[in-house]
Amino acid sequence: MLNNVQNVEDLIEALEIRFLTNRENNLHFGLLTDFRDAPSEKCLKTTSFCVWPRKGSRNSTRNTESVKGGTFFLFHRPRLWNPEEGIWMGYERKRGKLAELNALLRGGAKDCFSKIVGATELLVNVRYVITLDTDTQLPRDAAEKFIGTMAHPLNRPRFDESKRIINAGYGILQPRLTESLSGVRQTWYSRLWGGQTGIDPYTRMVSDIYQDVFGEGSFVGKGIYDVDAFEAVLHNRLPENRILSHDLIGRLSCTFGIYLRRWSCMKNIRPSTGWM
Repeated sequence: MLNNVQNVEDLIEALEIRFLTNRENNLHFGLLTDFRDAPSEKCLKTTSFCVWPRKGSRNSTRNTESVKGGTFFLFHRPRLWNPEEGIWMGYERKRGKLAELNALLRGGAKDCFSKIVGATELLVNVRYVITLDTDTQLPRDAAEKFIGTMAHPLNRPRFDESKRIINAGYGILQPRLTESLSGVRQTWYSRLWGGQTGIDPYTRMVSDIYQDVFGEGSFVGKGIYDVDAFEAVLHNRLPENRILSHDLIGRLSCTFGIYLRRWSCMKNIRPSTGWM
C-alpha cells in the first residue's frame, strides 16, 4: 500500500535488499501496489508521490552491479468503486492483486494497471511467483530453494480438468512463518501469537495439528505458487467481495498447497500432508 513518500522509499529499499540476498539470473523483483481506500477515485495527496516508485525502481537498477534489464518492475493498480464497501479501492484488494498479476504474466490485464514500469514482455514465461508482504523477509538464497522444491518432479502439480482441482503434486508452497526477534514484542497481538523466539526457534515447532489431522492448510499470501496451476484452479472460482485482504483461503474444494515446517533448512524439506 502506498501511503507517503517515506513509505515508498522503504518499499524500494526492502526490494533492493531482497535482490541482493537472492542473486539469480532468472529472478525478477517487483512492487505490486495499490493506494489506500479513499472516498474518491483520485486524491491529490497520493497522486503527488505516484512517480516515486518509478524513479526508485530505476535508481535501484543503477545502484546495483551487474543487473540485467528487466530485473525490477512496478505494477500499480488504480482505485475502483466498490458498491458493497461504499468506497474507492483496489479491485478485490490482495486477492485481486494476485489475480490481475497472473493475468498480466500470461499476456493480458494490462488495462487493470494504471502504471507499469519494466519490460513486461520478459515475464510471459514466468512459472512461479513468490509473494511477500511489506513486513515479510526473504532469507539469503531462499528463492532458489523455494523454486527447487516446487520444480521437483514429485511436487509438480497435476490438474484434473473435470473436477478443476490439483489431484497430485502441489500448486502452492507456504513455509512456516515466525515473528522476527525484534518484532515479536512490538504489540500485544504479536506477544500473544508470536510464539517462542530465540536462536533456535524450531525446537518448539515439530508439528502443526491442523495440517496433520485434517490434511489441509491455509494460504495467507506468503510463499510461492505455480502461476498456471493457481489460475487453472481459481480463475473465476471465488465470488467477489468475499476474500479481500488478509483472509485465509482454506478448507475449500478448490484450494491446494503444502505446509513446510522449516524456513531456512529447505535442503532437507519434509512436508506434512498436502491438501487439494
